[in-house]
Amino acid sequence: MAHLIQFAPPYSALLGLVRAGLVPRSWADAEAVQYPTHELLTGDRRERAVDLRPTPSGWIDLRTARDAGASVGLVVTTQEHRHRDLSRPGQPDEQILSELFDRVRAYFHEHSTLGQLGEPGPERGLARLCWILGSFQYANRNNSIESPLFRVFRDDVPSVEDIHRGAGDDEIADPLALTQRLQTSGALEQLRRLAGDPPPGTPWGITAPVIFDHWDDNTFLLDGTEGSTLLEVVSLAHVAANGRARRRIWNLLAYAWLDTADTYRIRNIALYFARHGVLVTIPVTRLAEALLEGRDAQDVRNEFVGLATRLRDMDRARRQAWRLPSDQ
Repeated sequence: MAHLIQFAPPYSALLGLVRAGLVPRSWADAEAVQYPTHELLTGDRRERAVDLRPTPSGWIDLRTARDAGASVGLVVTTQEHRHRDLSRPGQPDEQILSELFDRVRAYFHEHSTLGQLGEPGPERGLARLCWILGSFQYANRNNSIESPLFRVFRDDVPSVEDIHRGAGDDEIADPLALTQRLQTSGALEQLRRLAGDPPPGTPWGITAPVIFDHWDDNTFLLDGTEGSTLLEVVSLAHVAANGRARRRIWNLLAYAWLDTADTYRIRNIALYFARHGVLVTIPVTRLAEALLEGRDAQDVRNEFVGLATRLRDMDRARRQAWRLPSDQ
């Protein structure tokens, strides 16, 4: 989904490789500036490109929040987390991973168009690359040793071909089926309309928008003509659990409410159930009315934002007090 919406750095995939101990943070920033969204960054911004996240009207700098004590964008290495560290002296995997990402970008440039799915052959190739990036992304918030792809890094420096072979036909069968369902269900065209019906090759919005010191890799912003739609992609096979579904909906409403500066102009909330090919969209105001059952939406929002701000400030203060030397 991300590569249909915006050709931006795969932030969590880059940070996942850093967290696994395979590359330094400077490598991730150097890779990020190779993407169209970040290639025009200048000066010291290029040296911390992963911290710079585009918005409809400019940039959010994660370092500003981190300097105040937030953990957003902070990478704690596997060694510090007592996970199995995959790093080797001199980090020789860096060169191979640079070559891999060069090939990934080249393949996407040749075979992928924003807002448009390709022919079956190229789509299989794109699915393999997305599966690899997804495995790297997993390591950003989890122990990399749990990801099958990282086995190729355990004994020696792998080749690009070794890494690519990890995305076999069995691994990409499910992503390909979901991609086909996106097309055949009509959901792709519905999403296009939410983004203002831009022509092929034009960005639809923003991937993984940062709101209130947080971003989610399954959340996207579709920038429509009369406001934006905050979209979450749900890939669960069963969505009938009322408690989980309700929490997911409340979470999206909370994101919209926490954008107090209206940076993203969020006017609609959408859930795309990928395994069912079903897109559900509702205006933020109507969603709030339905959930609040007669309570004043603005009063509840003010109370919620106030509480969230106090909790965030307390968390930042604790991090400032407990900050490790590696965070400095």
